[in-house]
Amino acid sequence: MDETIIEAILNLQNTPEKAVLATIVHTEGSTPRDQGTQMLIMGNGPTIGTIGGGTAENLIFKRALALMTVDSAVQGEIHRIVINQETGISSLSACGANMDVLLEAVQGNDFWQFVLNLQLRGKDAVIVTSLVPPYNKSIFDSKNIIWGLPPNGLELSAEKIQEIYSSRRADVIRLSEESSWLVEPVLKTTRLLILGAGHVAREVAYYAKPLDFQVTVIDDRSDYALPEFFPEAHAVICADFATGINNYRPNGDTYVVIATWSHQTDAECLKGVLNFSANYVGMLGSTKKVSTIIRKLQEAGHNAQNLARLRAPIGLNIGAQTPPEIAISILAEIISVRRSK
Repeated sequence: MDETIIEAILNLQNTPEKAVLATIVHTEGSTPRDQGTQMLIMGNGPTIGTIGGGTAENLIFKRALALMTVDSAVQGEIHRIVINQETGISSLSACGANMDVLLEAVQGNDFWQFVLNLQLRGKDAVIVTSLVPPYNKSIFDSKNIIWGLPPNGLELSAEKIQEIYSSRRADVIRLSEESSWLVEPVLKTTRLLILGAGHVAREVAYYAKPLDFQVTVIDDRSDYALPEFFPEAHAVICADFATGINNYRPNGDTYVVIATWSHQTDAECLKGVLNFSANYVGMLGSTKKVSTIIRKLQEAGHNAQNLARLRAPIGLNIGAQTPPEIAISILAEIISVRRSK
């Protein structure tokens, strides 16, 4: 569940605006997005997220708008996109695939606030949505049901919950046509910390936003650490790097890109970041620069095993030269680490 979608739902509170949550609950063939992918469609037209684009997504968009106009007692439906019948020459038909999409009228802000709180706390939990009307929702942690009523007929073991949570992917448990549920993990926010606010940093922030990273930029130069340079960022902080890193506290769901303006500040950032359990630490620079920084930190008594966590020179070796190309190589490496989990 995308934190951006939840926040958008909560922002609809105390407004007359309607919205529909679209979730892919079944796929056949090679679809552009996986089971569990979601898109929020709001009555005034904008959407957050994508379920694959093309004609198929447009069909879902129109169906969602129609659902908003019917009697409020109608809570949702499952709509099938069938190639060669509805999608014509859309991208889906090129992939040779069908998909079922659950459309739910968004209601109950208490539920969504509860989910957001779970995300912020980093609590292991899954959302269970019945795939038959009225599409009731409940939430389980590893031991108990913590929201809603127990789904009739569903036996969800602690091992199954942990399996789904650890895989970071939604699953469908299907006992019969009348008894099936979507089980999706409530995941902590995936954070990207960019240390340095130069040209490469701007491109990394730009491309990271649609990849569902919460981006924070830290730089000690007031002329560079400006929000207008990073409109995609969650936060842009002007502070000395050591203080900024300590206040930010990179955790196991944090990916760190070190791209500051000097060897000294790069070394300072690396020293600070390695005190935390960041999932990925990469540093921009030549092999010679990286070797020099590592050697100096080793001479200062820093643990060689901890220093080995550093990925440098940063990014996949694709021959990147321009800042946008370098940013893409960096994010490609980060994606490979994130997906390998």
